[in-house]
Amino acid sequence: MYRYKKLMVELKLNDLDTSLIRYAGLVSKMAGSSEINFVFVSDSFDIPEEIKRLYPEVSSPVDETAVQKMKDRVAADFKGHPDTRLTFDAVEGQMPAALIRRAGKADIDLLMVGHVFNTQFADANLPEKIVRKAPCSVLILPENTPPDISSVLVSVDFSDHCRNALDVGSAFAKAAGLDTLNIVNVCQVPAGYKKTGKSYAEFGKIMIGDAKGKLRRFLPTVDLKGLKIAPSYAISRDVVQGIKRFAENQGARLVVIGARGRSGDLAAILLGSVTEGLIRTLEKPLLAVKKKGEGLGIFEALTFSK
Repeated sequence: MYRYKKLMVELKLNDLDTSLIRYAGLVSKMAGSSEINFVFVSDSFDIPEEIKRLYPEVSSPVDETAVQKMKDRVAADFKGHPDTRLTFDAVEGQMPAALIRRAGKADIDLLMVGHVFNTQFADANLPEKIVRKAPCSVLILPENTPPDISSVLVSVDFSDHCRNALDVGSAFAKAAGLDTLNIVNVCQVPAGYKKTGKSYAEFGKIMIGDAKGKLRRFLPTVDLKGLKIAPSYAISRDVVQGIKRFAENQGARLVVIGARGRSGDLAAILLGSVTEGLIRTLEKPLLAVKKKGEGLGIFEALTFSK
């Protein structure tokens, strides 16, 4: 957990905050975090003059009121590392740009955000946007998530991003006092399998055999912190659904996946389709692992350096 010393937690001043604050406390204890910055983002802190005249009791600065509300909520629900310094900021700007800019300026290691799985909710797609451009790893928490990391599952595809995910997943498992890290590889049978004369099931076995060989060669390149490995393999016509089913059946408390990204590009940062699909649909804590600074485009890098 060496890499998650500086955390940022986005609060919304609603019921979603309780889970985030409690989970942040757990992570801070596991990582020995030096600082947690709790942030509330609003597109405007201006109070119309007519409202001030009619309701003078609300004329105090809105940003100061938001900061005090955050402090009150954290005081009630945070049970983290005693040496972790807690800071609070109300930030004016549009989401997710204002949050991402703040995380970059503050050199954050891990950004924590909530997720409400409701298509009617205006911010339902915010976590995906945040992960796409965040300059660090992002932990996405569904509402009402308890602070529990009693089972860690890492989805692997044998890429460099997967190597980072295994490194972080094993660190979380070790810090949580676990002795085993669960790994799953879900793959698809190629569309042209019939040309080989094999059935779907037969070619599926070939794919799993190939994945087992890749994992044997891949694991020695990762520091697994002395943990035992419990690997599983599955064939699915939809990789995202396959990972979701496995995570649910296994009772995973935290799912870890590598997030693809590219640096130095003004275009939107690209995520893998599997990562995007899990962010949208997995109703479990999801840690999207990124190399620090990977989400920074040229404009953001110049801005953050000032």
